[in-house]
Amino acid sequence: MAETKARYEALQLSDGGAPKSLAENRAQQARLLQHWCEGAPEIAGNVDLIVPTRHGPIGARLSVPNNAESGPVAIFLHGGGWARGSTANGEWACQAVAHEAGLRVLSLNYSLAPENPFPTALDEIQDVMDWCRGPGEALGIDGSRIVLFGASAGGNLSLASALICRDTGKPMPKALGLIYGVFGNDFETESYKEFGPGQFGLSLARMKEYFEWYVPTGVDINHPYITPMKADLKGMPPSWIGFGALDVLRDDSIGINERLQGAGIETRFRNYDDLPHGFATYPRTVARSREALSDLAGFLRERAF
Repeated sequence: MAETKARYEALQLSDGGAPKSLAENRAQQARLLQHWCEGAPEIAGNVDLIVPTRHGPIGARLSVPNNAESGPVAIFLHGGGWARGSTANGEWACQAVAHEAGLRVLSLNYSLAPENPFPTALDEIQDVMDWCRGPGEALGIDGSRIVLFGASAGGNLSLASALICRDTGKPMPKALGLIYGVFGNDFETESYKEFGPGQFGLSLARMKEYFEWYVPTGVDINHPYITPMKADLKGMPPSWIGFGALDVLRDDSIGINERLQGAGIETRFRNYDDLPHGFATYPRTVARSREALSDLAGFLRERAF
């Protein structure tokens, strides 16, 4: 990762240096992601879509595997603290899952905080799942076989979406892929204490800022759809949990694995001990990241087909 970190810093410097606002951060991330998306696994193609939701239409990208007939779909939810990111964040990861698992992968441009705080993105995800069970079938999607996977805030949204499905009686996703997700709001964990300064990227201060943007005034931060660590996790789908040990969110993944197993849920738990937060964005240069995505793809394929 040292070489990748140096390359990222060089790219950022050439782009004008560290951004000073959320708007600048979003714009710079969009520019730099073009570099990290290069060389993604080959698939039949990507189709850009507009999907209707109760909050208005949102953009999405469908990655279609080679030689694929109609089949299951994996819905991908990108990271970025609920406040940054787009389908480009997961382009490599989505194409890797499409290529290795033979799944159609639908990546969502869900609405971002603070302009669109909780529960907007979760509403949109529910509507997209409904769309997959209806109009999406014209694109070869089998809406009866949906898996969800996401990174960081996207891991949070994946698990929260499954909780909503259970609580509202909607069809459950067949599996979850939780990549270094945000599951709790305990800023006193050992991983927050150890990596809180941000020496490996994500910091304690940034995580507090993300929560401030995502959680509206008057809403309890302990709501189970915001902090799934506080939820009753009975009935959740089989879950793949992968994380880097050099991450403020490391203990979130350890804790949610314990909670899921305590609720009788099957998990596949993967500690990538030499990686920091965000490693799924950098498989272009990080072999261990490609290894993680391959393991995730195998798990999702086992559960979806």
